[in-house]
Amino acid sequence: MIESIKILEIIDSYLEGSDKFLVDLKVKPGNKILVFIDGDHGIDIEDCVELSRFIESKLKSEEEDYSLEVSSAGAEAPIRLKRQYHRHIGRMFRIILTDKIQLRGQLLRVEPEGIVLNVQQSTTTDKGKKKIQWVEKYYPFEKIDEARIELSFK
Repeated sequence: MIESIKILEIIDSYLEGSDKFLVDLKVKPGNKILVFIDGDHGIDIEDCVELSRFIESKLKSEEEDYSLEVSSAGAEAPIRLKRQYHRHIGRMFRIILTDKIQLRGQLLRVEPEGIVLNVQQSTTTDKGKKKIQWVEKYYPFEKIDEARIELSFK
């Protein structure tokens, strides 16, 4: 079986110094290699093709058969790295916190240890009526179990 550390070293040598980065790498039974990349300014098909060809050129000496898929992390994939948040400032997110609380909010900014979202908060007025307002709330990365971009087709 091809070792993931070897693939990781190949990918790192290719991506080093670029605005592209590895999001996830999986080597499944039967040497099925899955590589997911992203970039500070996005990824296009040509980025995936070039990385795939680079990996293949470095694995030519391997005697084992393998299959290789290189793709972007995908719009529906959860955000896995802090670096991914930056290019999505202004977009709506669905967040699941480590205590299983689910929330929805607009990403306002990324800070060194967390993110700031504009979320809806319900309050009760003096007259007993419910009032919904948008408030800024900080969420540390360590408290975020899953973050996904909310896709809008408007």
